[in-house]
Amino acid sequence: MDSSSPPMGRELGATVALEPARYTLADGLTAANGVSGFLGISILTGAWGIDQGVGLSQAELLGALFFYALGMLFDLADGPVARRFGSSGYGTWLDAICDTITFGMLPAMLLVVALQELQGWALPALTVAAGYVAATIVRLARQSWLEQAHDAASAGGANTGKPDFTGMPSPVGGNCVLAVVVLGAPPVPSLLIVALVALLLVARYPYPHNKTVVGGVFVGALLGLSFVAILGLIPLAVPCILTLVVLLPIALFRAARSVRRA
Repeated sequence: MDSSSPPMGRELGATVALEPARYTLADGLTAANGVSGFLGISILTGAWGIDQGVGLSQAELLGALFFYALGMLFDLADGPVARRFGSSGYGTWLDAICDTITFGMLPAMLLVVALQELQGWALPALTVAAGYVAATIVRLARQSWLEQAHDAASAGGANTGKPDFTGMPSPVGGNCVLAVVVLGAPPVPSLLIVALVALLLVARYPYPHNKTVVGGVFVGALLGLSFVAILGLIPLAVPCILTLVVLLPIALFRAARSVRRA
């Protein structure tokens, strides 16, 4: 992710004249993440005319998953691009906005569309989905504040190191919600898992970045398997099961360990 420091102003006497930075390639990649999320949502609203029936069709599911995976790809790429070619400094705020769309709103919308055809489950699905979106917003706002505070401390000469994520990262949360929908879990466990993910998003426990080779390889492999599954070369259940048996337990373990240490 692009978490570079905000653009600096130029002090003129007692006033500060802010000079807007120019947009960079990294900003474009971050914005492309948000646009991908919007396109995925537009499929689920019927804007593409893929399917006019009630409920979630296979074509709509694949389209939404494709744009979600594309958003993840852009989200992974913007940080390295910013470090290699420079950044405007807008990355912290752009990330929060775009991640809310792709990893918050898109999975929530997919959950609602998948459950709305089941009699009596439309309102519970909408309620839990709204809670999940709210948790994503709060988690991303908190992380933006932490990164801004880190940048301010670094500018003051403090060597604080890059701050860890606090709570489950929004892409991990979105993966878990999508996995529940794709696997077709019954409504009760589906909504309970999504509610649990929402709690993990806002929980205050450290969730380290993918600093290790193993972590980076797993994330890259999971994204690659997702595209392969969308193309129909392997079952969609493969990346979904990996998400629920690896990523979700890791988050639960880290949250439980944080509680024990408190």
